[in-house]
Amino acid sequence: MEDLKNKIHELDILTEELASLRPTAAVYSKRVPSSKLFFLEDKSQLTTNKKKELADTRAQIAAIPGQVPS
Repeated sequence: MEDLKNKIHELDILTEELASLRPTAAVYSKRVPSSKLFFLEDKSQLTTNKKKELADTRAQIAAIPGQVPS
């Protein structure tokens, strides 16, 4: 449960940071979490993916009985 709350907090901050970047900003991300390589990503696609991941994580918390989603 605590891991999901931490993930929501992390994704919430990440989506806000992505939204605050100028439209022409270069964005890099890891494609494999254990990798040390970063790849150039499309900012709008990455933002969309992270917002979807945030919504999915919130839905997971909402599915846990007795928990209030944040």
